[in-house]
Amino acid sequence: SALTSGEHSSAYMAFITTHSPNTTTTHSPNTTTTLMDALPNTTTTHSPNTTTHNPNSTTHNPNSTTTAPSTTTTSIPVPTPSTNMTTGNYNFSDAKGTLCIMVVAAIGIHVNTSEVNGTFIVQPSKTNVSGDCSEEVASLIITFNEGEISLQFQKNKTTKKVYVKYVQYELTYAFKRGVLRNYTGTNRSLELFSVDLGYSYSCQAETVYMGGGVSLDLTQYRFQAFDIKNKNFGPPELCKADQPDYRVPIAVGIILIILIIIVVIAYLISRKRRTDGYQSL
Repeated sequence: SALTSGEHSSAYMAFITTHSPNTTTTHSPNTTTTLMDALPNTTTTHSPNTTTHNPNSTTHNPNSTTTAPSTTTTSIPVPTPSTNMTTGNYNFSDAKGTLCIMVVAAIGIHVNTSEVNGTFIVQPSKTNVSGDCSEEVASLIITFNEGEISLQFQKNKTTKKVYVKYVQYELTYAFKRGVLRNYTGTNRSLELFSVDLGYSYSCQAETVYMGGGVSLDLTQYRFQAFDIKNKNFGPPELCKADQPDYRVPIAVGIILIILIIIVVIAYLISRKRRTDGYQSL
């Protein structure tokens, strides 16, 4: 039958009863229960927006990252400890493994200017050797932390001579504490260290002037390029300083001869006078 405005179907009432916690619905017989009556104590309390948001509750230390000031320390250039001249072997072979340059030398770069006066000594144990060899030209480069020294050897087929065409150096070094300087120079002297092909150039000590108050000090050195046999130096040709000086012995010999002649002449004169003193009877 049709329901009145105050009546509800039993199915609906059962749904309300089942889904309304803490609500006990008592049906008095023959009692018509309205919807409002069937939902006693159903006042639902809503905590209005009770969800508490801590505004920006994540605590950020504003710009709290502390960047330590740059502590990169630039070392102050200082002179290296003093050392003695050390003889090193600086050899180079071509692509075929043929030895084409042999150098034995103690090398120092001497700087004498208005600002500094000192010598940088090349340490053989701290060097690298490179170069290039062709039929008539051979180059040797001695590299170290502070710079390099290079030599170019030239062979003259016509005169059968070998010589150093040029010597070049570059040095970056502090002769004074905190004062780092760069020095460069080239010497293109005509036929420097010239020797016959197959011979070596030898000298106890020699100085090569590079200009600007700089010179290369070479001691106990010997060079040879081209025509190296059995990996040994050829016969040495001595530098002028090492060549024997025969002038003094020659001068002494001449003086002795003159004295001998004077003595002989004096003897002959005195003998002649004694002979003239005897008169015949």
